[in-house]
Amino acid sequence: MACHHSPFRSVITVAIHGRLTHRAWVSDDWLKRLAASGPAGASLVSVCAPYRAHYQQELGVDGLVLHDAVAVAEAIWPGTLKCRRLAVDVVCDSTPARGATLIDTRSGYDDARVGREIDVALDADIDALRPLCQPWVRRPASSG
Repeated sequence: MACHHSPFRSVITVAIHGRLTHRAWVSDDWLKRLAASGPAGASLVSVCAPYRAHYQQELGVDGLVLHDAVAVAEAIWPGTLKCRRLAVDVVCDSTPARGATLIDTRSGYDDARVGREIDVALDADIDALRPLCQPWVRRPASSG
């Protein structure tokens, strides 16, 4: 059984599929440039070692996945991601799937869909997305 209520019904919502964010990773070179960008970049890179180890083990990638940065990019530059309107719901029962997001990608079942339809990002130009993320971390303005 899934929930059919949401406090966000009037908010523009884009769900970003995990398979998309797992493709949006940055390399060791990208992370070195981020660390060299200033104290904020260095601080961000310093805390990511456990995440990098996880992605190396799970995805075979020596880098870091840009989960939240992908969402922020879409919020700042709408249309960055390639979206499709799909029925989305959340499992709210007491099964082990509780909290899982269900996205119905089937076509031809419009009358059988359950859940609220929202835009779901299924694809993006990842090579164009990576450079958008690095300028967000800037050196503090010089005082004086």
